[in-house]
Amino acid sequence: AIGDPALTLSLPPRETAATGLDAISHCIETYCSPRFNPPADAIALDGLSRAVSALERVVHDGQDLASRSEMLMASIEGALCFQKGLGAVHALSHPLGALGVHHGTLNGILLPVVLQRHAEIMGQRLLPLQQALARADGGSVECSPSDTLRSLLGRLGLPSRLRQVMAQRPDGAAIAALAIEEPAHQTNPSPWNEGDYRQVLEQAW
Repeated sequence: AIGDPALTLSLPPRETAATGLDAISHCIETYCSPRFNPPADAIALDGLSRAVSALERVVHDGQDLASRSEMLMASIEGALCFQKGLGAVHALSHPLGALGVHHGTLNGILLPVVLQRHAEIMGQRLLPLQQALARADGGSVECSPSDTLRSLLGRLGLPSRLRQVMAQRPDGAAIAALAIEEPAHQTNPSPWNEGDYRQVLEQAW
């Protein structure tokens, strides 16, 4: 891959925001994966910090080359570390994306809902995520990762519900069955069944 931020200068704001959320989702899901890989965790948290610090700036000023560089590095780091595995967000966004919805946009919608369900399982392990995400809210760690992400979506002008990007409600049973078959399902922080995926789809609708 050629990592040249100048090649991204013409990317429109909406696509910049959505692809930025894709990079953020890679870093977050990698960190949440239960596999033991401390170097990947460190790379994921660094990529997440870079992304949440730069994304709003580059969406509002697409010619900000320094912020473009930070987002590109976050994207590279997300790709480097997701060898550790992803999770429920990608297990759902892959079959949903086959229905014609942008991948990064789907990840942005699903992330807050999935992270809210992970909170009880991950406990204090979520604190580094909160600290990294707090960079998007001026350094506050009072909000949960889910609430911080929802706030970020709003400021970026991205949809927060599936109904905003899909003409009709997807077949929950069919999507959940496909999610179970996704490799990302195997590294979700806890073992989900089809009912868990259907509940997330309902909450995200």
